[in-house]
Amino acid sequence: MANPSPDTGTQKYWRNLLDSEGENLKYYAVNTDSGLVIANIESKEGGMPFVMGSDGIPILPDGYDYCWYSDGEKVLVIDHGEPVDTERLDSGYRCLIPGAVIDPGNPDNDPYNAGAIKVLLAVNNVLVKNPYNHSLYFQEQQFLHIAGRVYVGVLVLGVVLFACGIIRRREKRAFDRKLAAWSGRLWLEAKIFLSSCVLISLINVGCVYWRWTSWEGLFYLTVISGIVILALWWFYVMLVDLIINRRRFFSHNSINLVLTWYRNYERKYPWQKMMLRRAYALVFTEAVMALLSVFLLLTAYSGGRTGFSLMVALLLPGIGLYFIYRYLHRYGQTVGDLGLLMEHIEKVKSGDMETKLNVEPDADIYPAAQNLNFIQEGMSLAVGEKVKSERMKVNLITNVSHDLKTPLTSIVSYVELLAKEENLPAHVNDYVAILARKTERLKNLIQDLFDLSKATSDNMVLDIKRLDLARLINQAIADMQEPIDDSGLAFRVDVPDEPVYIVSDGTKLSRVFQNLISNTLKYSLLGSRVFIDLVVCGREAVVTIKNTANYEMDFDEDEILQRFTRGDRSRSTEGSGLGLSIAKSFTEACGGCLNITIDGDLFKVEIRFGID
Repeated sequence: MANPSPDTGTQKYWRNLLDSEGENLKYYAVNTDSGLVIANIESKEGGMPFVMGSDGIPILPDGYDYCWYSDGEKVLVIDHGEPVDTERLDSGYRCLIPGAVIDPGNPDNDPYNAGAIKVLLAVNNVLVKNPYNHSLYFQEQQFLHIAGRVYVGVLVLGVVLFACGIIRRREKRAFDRKLAAWSGRLWLEAKIFLSSCVLISLINVGCVYWRWTSWEGLFYLTVISGIVILALWWFYVMLVDLIINRRRFFSHNSINLVLTWYRNYERKYPWQKMMLRRAYALVFTEAVMALLSVFLLLTAYSGGRTGFSLMVALLLPGIGLYFIYRYLHRYGQTVGDLGLLMEHIEKVKSGDMETKLNVEPDADIYPAAQNLNFIQEGMSLAVGEKVKSERMKVNLITNVSHDLKTPLTSIVSYVELLAKEENLPAHVNDYVAILARKTERLKNLIQDLFDLSKATSDNMVLDIKRLDLARLINQAIADMQEPIDDSGLAFRVDVPDEPVYIVSDGTKLSRVFQNLISNTLKYSLLGSRVFIDLVVCGREAVVTIKNTANYEMDFDEDEILQRFTRGDRSRSTEGSGLGLSIAKSFTEACGGCLNITIDGDLFKVEIRFGID
């Protein structure tokens, strides 16, 4: 082996590294300008250890079929006597060849006159250990065999685990939910940080792989396998977390935690102060960031830590805009929730006690919404109890009236028999007359109770037909003409001559007008006037009955319409306190509405029906 010049440190390093391959690698490198030769092949005649074929391909020693040959201008890769096409797009040589040749046409990039250097590297067909047990080629070959088996094993294991996941998918879903519950407790920032660490580890693993030079590759393979498995598990956990937790995957972060804390802090104050403090906090924060941004820009301009100051100065306006966006977004949500609150109040006002107002727990009006729901629930319970109580009253009245009706019938019959007896003493006839009046009053009271119970229990049978309201009023007045004449009251009736048609039950309406006229006869001031008017207003027929009371009316309109309520609290007149209540119930059952107005001593009843 020729070596005209003494070894330098670099030459010695490469000689030792190449010699450690033993018979696995034959190499020859010569600099034709300096005559320096590094080789483990004996030179032949002409200075070259090999013979070039007629096709320009070197003829290799026996047992060596693969080589690299460079003549200083180009690199040939020979495999079993045939050159390899290194220009193919799928060839790995496209990345290796450019780094193996220095452009001889560029003197600045060729300080060592690469055109004068010729190199031959030939690899043994069968790699073996050398006496020093340090052959990179042999170790790489062994490593690739082991790595291949490991990769196949990992693939088989993955297929088996995938099949198990399909077979035991129910258990897998339960496991995924538990996994998502655990990972859901991590902040988004922690997930991003850990995922970045995993990605960086994978990148570093790839870099380490390309630097393996010895059997330490087996150790690295174990480490890499563990890192890859952990990485796959981690990203699987993140995928499950994203699928199951969805929006909470992104919303569970430190920023929202701080905002939640601040909102809870805000709720210590009244609602109006809370909104004002939020606006003041935004203005203060924006002002501080604006001043800080200007200060950092001036610092950068004056030549301080220019890069950092400029970066922060440009970042602060973006953060400020984000805060404004969050404030406006929150304000828009609050305005929308206030609209829902107003609509819900209207629903409650209209009698809807079932629908609840649902807003997000972190909404600004959440306490008000909850309080309104509680009020609505309380009102619903109160109305339910009231309805239950009224139903019990009606049932009691119905049952008592039914129990009284049978003996009352017998009493009426015996009173009639006594009245027909002849030659009775005068005082006995007086007693019989009193019994007849009281019995008739009791009979009317029981009938009123029956009618009222039917009207309030929706069991009333109606005979709805088209009728003339003007004629019905005149008929009701005519039926009560005798008590009207005996009352000492002046009736002023203003009913149009032409028909006023409505759709209703004539029998029930006759009872309504009889009750109202009877009420005026009992409670009107002696010698006063009673006004009965019928007018058509648009698509409605309006009947008004007005009279002047003979007592002080110290009650309101709703109170007098209650059952068993009498305007004359002294009870100096006959009456059950059911007349107006029955009139209102019958009117509403027949499709109309009845209202009462009290103005001093003026008592006014107004009945409205839609005209046909």
